[in-house]
Amino acid sequence: MKSKFYVVVKGEKPGIYNKWDGGAKQNVEGYKGAIYKSFSTLELAEIWWKQMSPDQQNPKYHFDQKEVASEIQPTEVEEEQGPYYTYLIIDPRSQMPFYVGQTHDMEYRKTSHLRDSYKHRAYKKWIASIRKDGLEPEFQIVDTQPTKADSLRSETEWVKKLAYQGIRVLNGWREHKEWIDLVHREKNSSQ
Repeated sequence: MKSKFYVVVKGEKPGIYNKWDGGAKQNVEGYKGAIYKSFSTLELAEIWWKQMSPDQQNPKYHFDQKEVASEIQPTEVEEEQGPYYTYLIIDPRSQMPFYVGQTHDMEYRKTSHLRDSYKHRAYKKWIASIRKDGLEPEFQIVDTQPTKADSLRSETEWVKKLAYQGIRVLNGWREHKEWIDLVHREKNSSQ
């Protein structure tokens, strides 16, 4: 089961928790004006804490960080040997990337992206609009990594990099969406 982290900015005991039941929930239930949010990674939780509590020092961690660090190490499956590629899908009309992906087999992924399945996904709708204009999306490899775990990290780094450039990609992973929202929020609050 994937870990979740809960940031309590205003509650009985502010800080970061790794459990809802028996952790964050007891500190926000019944607390008037409680401010809290969950994240898929500890790094995202820490960034949100800093954004919401700029005058405070580091958060209090209500769990053993060593225990969590060992829990989020790459699995054997993620250590599959590559090469693995991080790629962008680019709109030829604007030359702007709208999706970041990673794969071991670029040709298969390209074919998969261009199939009409999963039409409800935002990036698939974008591809359909490009093709409706008689064009094809461009695929650009931007990084090569030796393992799947490294490639997944690279994919997230590219999502962040583009978000800092003001480019909101249409990736569906919760962690990617959280990064995009945090970066845009950070940029908007500094303006």
